[in-house]
Amino acid sequence: MMGWVVTAAFFAFLFWRVRRAREDAAERMTSGEGRSPLYWTGIALAMSVLALSMYMAHIRPSGIPPVLWLVAIALFVAALLVRRALKWRYPH
Repeated sequence: MMGWVVTAAFFAFLFWRVRRAREDAAERMTSGEGRSPLYWTGIALAMSVLALSMYMAHIRPSGIPPVLWLVAIALFVAALLVRRALKWRYPH
């Protein structure tokens, strides 16, 4: 019984988030602030950092090549720089 309640609550939360996201997107489009390519670049960098860190967590710590650590750090720094650029361009 509890599983059904949790599942229903999860789908209600998803429905609510999609509705809010559509409202926010419509509000941004009317004000001329659509999602910029810089925004999508930031999302792609963040997902790349997440995927790489999950891969690194999956393999043995002794088996992680040093180049992966450098790539992870570079992606993290790039994601932070894109985030800062977005904050500068859209300050709210």
